[in-house]
Amino acid sequence: MVFIPLGINAQSEQDFEMEEGDLKKETKKKEVEPKLHLWNVSGFGAFQDTTKLDTLLDYYHIFHPVFKKVLTASYLGNYGAPYLNNDFSGRKSNMNYFFIKSRDAYMLTPEGIDYYNTTTPYTRLDFSQSENKSRKNETRFNVIHSQNVNPYLNFTFRFDQAKSMGQYNYQEGKNNFVTLYSSYSKDELSINSGFISNVVKNMENGGLEDEGSLLGPEDSEYLKVNLSASSSHFNSTFFFTDAEYKLGKYEAINDSTDYFRPIVGIIYSVKYERYKQEFIEDEQHDSIFWDNSYYGDDYIKDSIRYNILNNIIQLKQYENANKKITFGKRAFMGHELVRGSTPGVSEYISSRQNIKHSNLFVGGGIFRQTGKFWTWDFDGKIYLLGRRAGQTELNGIISKPLNFWGDSLAALVFSGSIDNIVADRLQEEFYSNHFKWNNDFNMTQTMTASGKFVSAKRKLEVGVKYEILNNFIYNNTLGIPTQTSKKIVVLSANFDKDFNYKNLHFRTRVLWQKSSNQELIHLPDLSAFVSAYYKFVVSKVLFSQIGIDTRYNTEYYADAYQPSTGLFHLQNEKKYGDYPYIDVYATIRLKRTRLFFKMMNIGSEFIHKVYITTPYYPMNRSTFRLGVSWAFYD
Repeated sequence: MVFIPLGINAQSEQDFEMEEGDLKKETKKKEVEPKLHLWNVSGFGAFQDTTKLDTLLDYYHIFHPVFKKVLTASYLGNYGAPYLNNDFSGRKSNMNYFFIKSRDAYMLTPEGIDYYNTTTPYTRLDFSQSENKSRKNETRFNVIHSQNVNPYLNFTFRFDQAKSMGQYNYQEGKNNFVTLYSSYSKDELSINSGFISNVVKNMENGGLEDEGSLLGPEDSEYLKVNLSASSSHFNSTFFFTDAEYKLGKYEAINDSTDYFRPIVGIIYSVKYERYKQEFIEDEQHDSIFWDNSYYGDDYIKDSIRYNILNNIIQLKQYENANKKITFGKRAFMGHELVRGSTPGVSEYISSRQNIKHSNLFVGGGIFRQTGKFWTWDFDGKIYLLGRRAGQTELNGIISKPLNFWGDSLAALVFSGSIDNIVADRLQEEFYSNHFKWNNDFNMTQTMTASGKFVSAKRKLEVGVKYEILNNFIYNNTLGIPTQTSKKIVVLSANFDKDFNYKNLHFRTRVLWQKSSNQELIHLPDLSAFVSAYYKFVVSKVLFSQIGIDTRYNTEYYADAYQPSTGLFHLQNEKKYGDYPYIDVYATIRLKRTRLFFKMMNIGSEFIHKVYITTPYYPMNRSTFRLGVSWAFYD
């Protein structure tokens, strides 16, 4: 900022003298067409799958990280608060720390990163806000900047921040993540590396004292809650690198271009994960709320540390697209080191208990990604030594392309898995001020089989899924992990279709599911998301939509939430559901700028029924929200 003005003043005027025609030629010569290529990485760095930049106006107004992922959920109501997906098969998480999984939608992991390669710098600013600046405010601000140093090396910075005061007392939530990562890709060598820092903080109010007060005339800030000075803090940090050196040869495409065809790849992947959790109370502990307090009145903070270091070496043989019968192969070996500490085992005495174990595993897979008749991928992993010795994971997916009703990209997709999983260390043994358990669990056994039909052009997806569970682990009505020896079957079917007539669109997403043991797995029979909207263009440049969204699930015994551990658990006292959450909205796009205006949960103004998805935790009352996203490609 200091030297740029001095440099400008130092220029002589004749340096800028140029004929008008020469100026136009020079400007035209320097123009670079903005192009972005995006991909993500899976299989410990073995696969790079192309993705697309989201610039569409459709569903831009669905800003909430939880409801971008799920149809319906057991949710505490405030942005940044814990949730539990009502889709049983969708409850898997990329977070390897047991107590943080109910907040994973707000966090970024290495598996969730999109890598960029861009000809011009790309920046996107995203802002949204509800209510007003001083009362019940909720604000999100996200920024991403990606820039290539040269055609092969890219750096990307992302920062997401959100703060919500909450409509109810002692409900404030804060969450953010920041990441800086880089990718390098050129023929023989590719490297993806970076770090991520996540922070989630929530005031824990324990829910309403009386759910019936929700329908009274009082403003939400006058409704009494169970806890007034308790909070949960979660931090996670990732350092990661995937590097691959390829052996191959150059093949001529035409007289002037050579293409490098990889034959064998040597891949090294390292990831370090660091987790920290704290549950903090005031000195009075709100003792009426808790059934047990083991460490006395002077103990006000449970603190947990959990660290994981993974090192994986992998060999990969590539497919040869020039051969009709070919498939790729890969084999890997990895070591996992776990260290941590939790509150100790002594009653009425604050102490620490150390966590220390490691695991050695091997695995491999075969795959075909270039075939026009079939594509498939089968892989497996087995743990040889350590705490998880004997654990096995087998997965497979087959895709058969079809030509359906003019859609050449339609496909039948079949997938399945067989897993024998050792229970999490914190599921078996844990001690805190209000909870303690010491379990000896058998391996859980899960077999899944699913099939679906997908037509991108027709915007249609239909699927079914069948799951068999043995030695299933659940959180009982006291919030303590428990294992059952009963076999459980979960069957589900889903339907997703966007119907449209000219500019009118009607999208229906429906999930039906049934558990053979409804005492241990509580699920709504039916969950649905229905969206109707109308598209139009103003003055040929202003692309617009007006619409209405509705989320709904049938009544069921929704799981309760435990503030001390952050876990959802069974309850059999009251059913929740049969309430439509209705949002009306308008969205606008002008060139690279998108805006939305939204009234959320308008049903709370005229539907006389409690709007609760988790016992004692109400959803927000009707509120207005606006948002804007602005992208720069230069």
